[in-house]
Amino acid sequence: MGGRAGRAREVGRRGYTLVELVVVVGILIVMTYAGLPFFSAMMQGSRLDAAARQIAGDVREARSKATQTGWQYQIVGYNVGGSSTYKNQYRLVGKTPAETIWPAPDTQPGPFESATKMAGPWINFNQLYPGVSLNQSNSNPSFYVSFNSQGVAFEWNSSFAPLNIVHDSGPSRQVSVTSAGSVKIQ
Repeated sequence: MGGRAGRAREVGRRGYTLVELVVVVGILIVMTYAGLPFFSAMMQGSRLDAAARQIAGDVREARSKATQTGWQYQIVGYNVGGSSTYKNQYRLVGKTPAETIWPAPDTQPGPFESATKMAGPWINFNQLYPGVSLNQSNSNPSFYVSFNSQGVAFEWNSSFAPLNIVHDSGPSRQVSVTSAGSVKIQ
């Protein structure tokens, strides 16, 4: 008899009771609901930071391509409040120094390249970074910054001084470019 009771106790120690499982599941549910606001805020901040790094990286790429190829490159886009079909989007365009006119940013929907001009694909913030806007409160419909073959920012409009990147929940970042061509995120 002693042997059977000992085995029964061993079997009982291997599992958990229903009460113990319900308590653990209840604690997990409470902890999940307590952490949701923190997780949501963290995701929004992460999306905003990624958007700022994306555009800053593309501005640096424009400058780098200008110095490597001898062409002039420009980041051009439309603010979220604009009326363009490409609002809250931007793209990289380029031209040879002899070419006098930049490629029209919204007449070529896809990427193209010729002997004297090029335009990259549109970077759509609406799809890549939901809830993130470019120059939300700016009255100017577009923004641009251009680099010459020495990597110097030789023209930009007031919407890129600095470019404001705003999340719908309120936080924002700014991307600014100096005339020497360096890019800074604030």
